[in-house]
Amino acid sequence: MSAPPNPLPAGFWDFSLAVYPATGVKRACLDLQAARLDVNLALWIAWHGAHGRDARPGLDPALSLSADWSARVVKPLRAARDALKVAPGYVEPDAASALRQAILRAELEAERLQQLALEAVTGVAVGDGDGRALTLAGLEHYAAVLGVQAPARAFVDSVFGALENV
Repeated sequence: MSAPPNPLPAGFWDFSLAVYPATGVKRACLDLQAARLDVNLALWIAWHGAHGRDARPGLDPALSLSADWSARVVKPLRAARDALKVAPGYVEPDAASALRQAILRAELEAERLQQLALEAVTGVAVGDGDGRALTLAGLEHYAAVLGVQAPARAFVDSVFGALENV
């Protein structure tokens, strides 16, 4: 099967919003993150694969873009949010909690902006490409570039399972 039977969200952000809440996807994303893969890049690879495109030709510019954005924006926001899990004694706990929630919203917006930038990095259309196979090949290539082992198949199965219910 080259693509799920239901219409796919065309935009990368909409694609991510459609699949992420599905059963098993969040866990699969966290497992990839634990293996040192960027979840947005993994979702970008899946988005391309689901649309019959091979993401591998665009992986180098996507990696560069994501590494820069992560270092400049995402990691500092995440560090600030993590620092507020327990409010310092000199800050009112409710105020610290409200700030933590605001940072979480900013972090989500940073993820959205990263995805908008990644959407412009194109893959190569493959005639009647099998979306699952393209995604698995892309993720395995990404993991190999990083020199890590990653649970790619579980991620592919969860994302494409979610797409069957979109």
